[in-house]
Amino acid sequence: MRNIGHIGLLSLSLVLFSCASDMPIKNVHTDPVQEQPTSTPATPEVASTPALPDATVAPPAVPDEPLTEAELQKYAYEIGLDPRKPLTADERARVQNRKKLRRLERTLDSHKEKMQYSKVLPWLETDQEKIDLLSIPSTEGRQVWINKNKIWTRAKNSLETFDAVVENHDISIGMPADYVKRSWGEPDQVETSGNPLYKNERWQYIKQIPTAYGYKQEKRSVYFEGGRVVGWETE
Repeated sequence: MRNIGHIGLLSLSLVLFSCASDMPIKNVHTDPVQEQPTSTPATPEVASTPALPDATVAPPAVPDEPLTEAELQKYAYEIGLDPRKPLTADERARVQNRKKLRRLERTLDSHKEKMQYSKVLPWLETDQEKIDLLSIPSTEGRQVWINKNKIWTRAKNSLETFDAVVENHDISIGMPADYVKRSWGEPDQVETSGNPLYKNERWQYIKQIPTAYGYKQEKRSVYFEGGRVVGWETE
């Protein structure tokens, strides 16, 4: 039986700045015989210091492009939906989010950006969280977001729950890849979808299972998204 579970844009305006200026102040003194208007010198206009943009603020949102039929099928299958059936508005929004996520992932250019995302990816629970992170324009800003949302605390708490599963030589939804290895050992075969850095994989195990009539071969496939188990099946 196959058990599939899905773990699955922050958009704010750019900071604007303005210049502050003082209007000249005019003082008028009236003499009973003759008016002698005098004025104080105008205060020089001083430009205010531009505010530095917040490193965690995303640039303005880019309108979503309509899904093509090919994109609809591709991304629907990715998130476990059957595009041959009519999709609800919520399901179409999820498909659109997956397309947006894949587009943002392709914008990561430097090795530093890719490694930062790869390390935190297993602990991001939804596509929207991944979009929120990747929409921030700098690695420093993304690190602030990671700390603010206590992602590493989340990781630590999750790992504690998997220790007992490993002791029983079992696996569970959300389990990271290295814990699957601790429980079941190295896979016999690994298949990767897309960029290997993003850890979307299928691991295959071939086990010899004892039965009342001797041993039989059992084939197990474990599916990972972002480095965490999203499902498995046994043949």
